[in-house]
Amino acid sequence: MSGIHIESGKWTTMWIPKTASTAFATNSFVDLNVGYAAPSDSSSGSSDQPLLGVYQMPAITSGTTGTFLYSNTAKIPVQVPIGPATVRCETSTGLATTDVGKQMDLADSDTVNHAGTTYGCVTLVKYISTTEGIYTISKSIYANVA
Repeated sequence: MSGIHIESGKWTTMWIPKTASTAFATNSFVDLNVGYAAPSDSSSGSSDQPLLGVYQMPAITSGTTGTFLYSNTAKIPVQVPIGPATVRCETSTGLATTDVGKQMDLADSDTVNHAGTTYGCVTLVKYISTTEGIYTISKSIYANVA
C-alpha cells in the first residue's frame, strides 16, 4: 500500500493556496504552513504547522503538471476532517498490537513515525501489520469540530 487512504469519518473539501514551487504526492498528508498548504513532515502537528488533511488529486511536480501549477500558489483541493476521522497508512517498521491507542508523529507526508511522540497528530486505532495501521487524526486543525 502506498499513500494515505481515507477510511471513515466526516470530511469536507477545502481549496487552500499551496506553497509555491512545492511538489505534492497523490494521497498524502497536508499541513497548513503560514497560511499555505504544504506537504506534511516530521513537524506536523506543531502549533505553527498544524495537520490540515489529505491531498488526493494527481501529483503536482515540476515535470508532470507544468510550471504554472507547480511554481505558483494556486489553490488545491484538500480533504479536511471536520469531526472524528480515520485513515489507513504506512508506518515506520516496528508497529505492534500493543501500540493501539498510542499517539504518534508523522515521518513525512505519507508515513507515520512509530517512534515519534512529540506532536501526536495521529492515534493508532487498528493494527494491520508491523508497517501499516488505521489511525484517527487526533491533531488536525479542524478534527475536533463537530
